[in-house]
Amino acid sequence: MPFTTMPGWKYAFSLSSESVKAATPPGTVRLIEQAQTTLHHGRYVEKVVRFPVPTSDPADPLNWAPWRKISCLLTVSLYSFACNFSSASLSPALPIWNLWFPENARPFKDLMKFVAVNVLCIGMGNILWVPLANVFGRRPVLILSSMILFLATLLAGFTADFQLVLVCRVFQGLGSSVSETIAPAIVGDMFFIHERAGWMALFTACLASGSVIGGISGGYIAVHLGWFYIFHIGAALTGTAFLCTVFFAPETLFERESPCLPAPRVPRNVRYWTHQHSRRIPARPPCLSLGTLPSMHMTLPSRFLGSMVAAPGPVVDPGRDLFLTWYETSSSEGDLSTVSTPPRLSKQHPPPPPIHDNTNNQATTTNFSLPVGYRPAGAAGGSNGNENRHGILRSSRRMSTITSSHPLPLQLQPPQPPPAELSYLSSLKIGMYRGSFLYQFAKPWMTLRLPTTWIVMLQYGGLVGSVAVISTVGPQILSAPPYQWGANAGLLYIGALTGIVLGCLYSSVLADWRLKRGAKRQDHGFAEPESRIPIMLPSLAIATSGLLVFGFCAEYGALAERKALKDGTAEGMKIHLWVGLEVGYGMITFALTQVPSIWFSYLIDSYAQLASDCFVMTCILRGIIPFAWTFFVDQWIQKDGYLIPFGGFTVIMGVFSLLIVPLIWFGKRMRIATARYVVGNQYQKL
Repeated sequence: MPFTTMPGWKYAFSLSSESVKAATPPGTVRLIEQAQTTLHHGRYVEKVVRFPVPTSDPADPLNWAPWRKISCLLTVSLYSFACNFSSASLSPALPIWNLWFPENARPFKDLMKFVAVNVLCIGMGNILWVPLANVFGRRPVLILSSMILFLATLLAGFTADFQLVLVCRVFQGLGSSVSETIAPAIVGDMFFIHERAGWMALFTACLASGSVIGGISGGYIAVHLGWFYIFHIGAALTGTAFLCTVFFAPETLFERESPCLPAPRVPRNVRYWTHQHSRRIPARPPCLSLGTLPSMHMTLPSRFLGSMVAAPGPVVDPGRDLFLTWYETSSSEGDLSTVSTPPRLSKQHPPPPPIHDNTNNQATTTNFSLPVGYRPAGAAGGSNGNENRHGILRSSRRMSTITSSHPLPLQLQPPQPPPAELSYLSSLKIGMYRGSFLYQFAKPWMTLRLPTTWIVMLQYGGLVGSVAVISTVGPQILSAPPYQWGANAGLLYIGALTGIVLGCLYSSVLADWRLKRGAKRQDHGFAEPESRIPIMLPSLAIATSGLLVFGFCAEYGALAERKALKDGTAEGMKIHLWVGLEVGYGMITFALTQVPSIWFSYLIDSYAQLASDCFVMTCILRGIIPFAWTFFVDQWIQKDGYLIPFGGFTVIMGVFSLLIVPLIWFGKRMRIATARYVVGNQYQKL
């Protein structure tokens, strides 16, 4: 594919605002299409366009029946819940170790390794899992990782050896890794762009609630049933998730022939034809390849080349460029006047009338991707032996490019029949090999050139690190005097659970609504992935403040209650500080539900197949930050108290949160600047 004409950072940030608005980098899709109707007093009704465009293959996840999509979604959600439940349920039970195994007593800093190594392996395991999934498919990797998680949890429930339990926690982390990489990618594979964020919010709510419910129940299980039952119950949960992945999680990794962009309507009298067995039959229109976005280079699959003929009809006005591009071939980085704005869609200017299909004598309105360019005979640039009499460039390559400035009048295709239903037995098949093993291992590290990857890494890692610190320190605070909650220390997670529920509702209601609203407000009906990002601003501000609230309550709680005991007002003060800890924790988890949901949707929308590679880097830092924070936070608190460490975490999280502001203002320019890399690495192999 020709990438030499693609713009870079200098070009992207030199564009005018109107040029940026007219650009269609990867991630910008047409979401709103107006259709003629009189249902609303003669006004045109705005119709949501389904994107990505589904194929006719029944194995395409976009074509699955709703029950299959929902069952697969619930399966990966259950698996993600079980992963975090198994990871977090041990934190409030750590003080129970020395009571159950006095002959193998350990200081608390050693017991903290059960949490730290598990969190680290959850993040680092994706270095292995995601490349394997890109080569062999997501289904076998999901089944294998869930089996490892189940076996490690089962084994840990039958040993009291510290080192062996530590090894089991390592394998628990490795088996849980794909819950935050492959699992969200599966959700993104099954749903269209306008419904993706709502389902992603449900998934992330299950992901986050696993930690909370595990934290609430872990202490009760250890005190009333015993240490081993933490792993027994976890084994039952992870075993159920393993069976569900075997029977209800089909393969969702589906390679589409060419990443297509939505485009304006094809003009009238345009039809597509191809030849098969010496017969001329209607054909699918070719799509505009993402690899050719910034220039006038059109890309066609090989089956169209040399087999398309021009149907009789008027030639479209050559003075009007039909291509939706960033700039024409002849333009340079300094010449920005050639950027064309997509056709205006408004209620005052209705869309063209329906196009009549002569094959069935029915009037139908058909939306297409951009038609292929056409170079008429005698046009500038001349002709060569590779062009036929219609100006179409012949080539034996799988994907070939055609440079032109005039559209080719072709005929419309008839409506495609609905795809066949995928059988249940076919959905259980395991077998895929895409090759390029070493390249798949290198791809995640190359996504560090995308600024969004860094922003997601830091924000998500900071939130998970904050939750890990509180889930470790919080039960200690409530178990010690003057609270002395004992087994009830896990009730601290009630505030976290409340924040997760509120965050899920907030995200599921607003995320997709903002995407559709942004597309409706645009003249051309395009949706930008950045339209969802502003709803995270209040969430990140609340989470940053929550760290400070928790730190103040933890620092001054014990001192204030000792003073209240002398004054006779201890009961009221105790309740107040208890609520402060709960509220601070809930403020953080309120954002923890939204940030991965919206960011995961953004990465999938903007980078398509590269999203899972971005998830790898996100989860690596998501493992490193909690590991580092929980590893030294106990010593830091013993030295300086609670306020200074949590004040430091607040400053760090505040800096991470502010990184969202440049993306709100310049996110589309960044996508324009990085389009060469994004397009070139979708399907390219070394």
